[in-house]
Amino acid sequence: MYSNFSDYKVRILKETYLYNDIQYPQTAFVEFYNKNNELIASEKFAFIDNSFILEHIRVYGEIQLEHSFIENFDLSLLRENLEGKKLILNNFSAANCIFNNPDSIIDFSNVLFDSDTINFENTIFNCKKLNFSNSSFFAKETDFSNTFFKTELVNFSKTFFSDGDVNFKNAIFSEGNKDFQNIQFQHGKVIFINVDFNDGDVLFTDTNFNSGINSFKIANFGDGRVDFSRVLFGPDETSFEKTNFGDGDISFRSANFENGKLSFTSSIFGTGKKSFINTYFGNANIYFKNSYFGNGGISFRLAEFGNGIVDFHYSEFGKCNIQFDRTLFLNGEINFKAVNFGNTKISFSKTFFGEGDVIFEGAALIGELTIKDSVLGKGEFNFTEANFADADVFINNVDFGIGKISFNKSSFRTLSFKGSQLDNYFNLQIAGCESLDLSHTVVKDILDINPPDFDPEIKSINLSGMRLLGRIYIDWRRANIKELIYNQDNTFRNKEEQFRILKENYNATGQYSYEDEAYVEFKRTEALAHLKEDIVKEPKMLPIHYLKYAFKWLIFDKMGKFATDPLRVLLTMLITYLLFTFIYIIFGEYGDTHIISSLFPPDDPRVLGLYGKAFYHSAITFLTIGYGDYYPHGVNRWISSIEGFVGLFLMSYFTVAFVRKILR
Repeated sequence: MYSNFSDYKVRILKETYLYNDIQYPQTAFVEFYNKNNELIASEKFAFIDNSFILEHIRVYGEIQLEHSFIENFDLSLLRENLEGKKLILNNFSAANCIFNNPDSIIDFSNVLFDSDTINFENTIFNCKKLNFSNSSFFAKETDFSNTFFKTELVNFSKTFFSDGDVNFKNAIFSEGNKDFQNIQFQHGKVIFINVDFNDGDVLFTDTNFNSGINSFKIANFGDGRVDFSRVLFGPDETSFEKTNFGDGDISFRSANFENGKLSFTSSIFGTGKKSFINTYFGNANIYFKNSYFGNGGISFRLAEFGNGIVDFHYSEFGKCNIQFDRTLFLNGEINFKAVNFGNTKISFSKTFFGEGDVIFEGAALIGELTIKDSVLGKGEFNFTEANFADADVFINNVDFGIGKISFNKSSFRTLSFKGSQLDNYFNLQIAGCESLDLSHTVVKDILDINPPDFDPEIKSINLSGMRLLGRIYIDWRRANIKELIYNQDNTFRNKEEQFRILKENYNATGQYSYEDEAYVEFKRTEALAHLKEDIVKEPKMLPIHYLKYAFKWLIFDKMGKFATDPLRVLLTMLITYLLFTFIYIIFGEYGDTHIISSLFPPDDPRVLGLYGKAFYHSAITFLTIGYGDYYPHGVNRWISSIEGFVGLFLMSYFTVAFVRKILR
């Protein structure tokens, strides 16, 4: 008919109207106007009043209305004496008709339509309310295509359709509620392609689409509620491809899609809430790819996906919350490739992932992604080149299963694996991250944080509480590990533990120079941790605690970096030797203590001078050679004893450091 008209005017002409060899006594001349009150079309129809219809049904038991203008349609007189039984209309057809009851109800409720084809194609219903509730349609096809429902309420609730196709293609509904609840479709196709539902609630609650194909392609829902709760869609294909759901709330809660293909490809969801809570998707392939989800929250909580693909790739989300809490994914692939999540908070709490791949490759997020208390199976977990530089990602208390894990070249603001179990090779060669938290993880295989072709920009890392049963590959210098751990806002005891883990790891991987550096920082933080704890336990002994710390700092750290640097020990030996030499010189120059020759008298020209005796005696004493040709006098005896001990200690220290370096 004329889908773009806003109003029409009717003139009843007292002239016959011939249509399909049927002559009607009167003609209705109808002019159609748009919203600007401009005439857009005019057409003649057979004019039929309700008495004509009732008489025709009484006489012939059926009626076929074609191209008719029907005034004040009412079946109430035919319902008399039926005692609640259905009114039977055989071979009923009303294609290209106008039902004109603008101030009242058009009531087809509790009617049994029986015909090869029940045809309302191109029909206009102009009424306050249109009621088909509790009706039954027995036909090979029920056709409401191109129909205009110009009414405040359309009610098809509890309607039964037999095995034929049901077609609402290109239908238009006015603003108001559309009630399709508790409908029983059978095995035919159910077509709502390109339907304009306009504003108002559209309710399909508890409807059974049975085993036929269901299509809502290119349908347009307005700003009312769209409710498919508890709907059974059957095992065949269901399509919402390129559908616009408007800004109202959308519910598929507890719906059952069995094993059929389900497509929301290129659909548009508005600002309302989207609920797929407790929905059963069966083993179907589910496509949300290239869809836009708007700013309203979306929930798949308690939903169950089977072995089919769950495909969101190239989709876009507005500012909203996305929930997959307690969702069950069996063995199908879950694809979020190149999805733009926008400013979104995503939650996978207590989610079970089966053997299918979980793909976030190339996805982008500004917000937060949480995967916690969840289990991954044998599938790949892929975050390759994900752009989460402005997002916090918490993958905590997760069992990663035995599938391939990759975060290669991805970027994060925060990336946390706290408490997770990493059972297999874990590619954590990220491009950048402000905070990387691996605390309390269990690493059973290889944790690879060492990209071969670029330097990761990691600003903070936390390895505390890690149970390292496998290996970590991370470059001490390129990743700047020392500064990353020291920049943490936690205790020295915590930092000590992390350096210890790295020290043991570098030893196991044969990176001995990195092991030494990690060991030095381990011992330094251990000393600081002891100092802090001693001060807390015995605050009155503060000077003693600092003296103990200073002694360890000087002897173990500064003299030889905890026996990891033989060159530093040599330098310490040289400095110590020169220090004692200068002491001997000063005492000999300004005091009455000297280094005395045991071979010659003091005035013998063969006796070394002051400086010569100081350097020679210091060397012999430091190296504990003890020739006896020169011996100390006075207080120099005590100084020489101390130098001998220090020399013996430092030579042993050098031996340990040298052997440690060489033998490894």
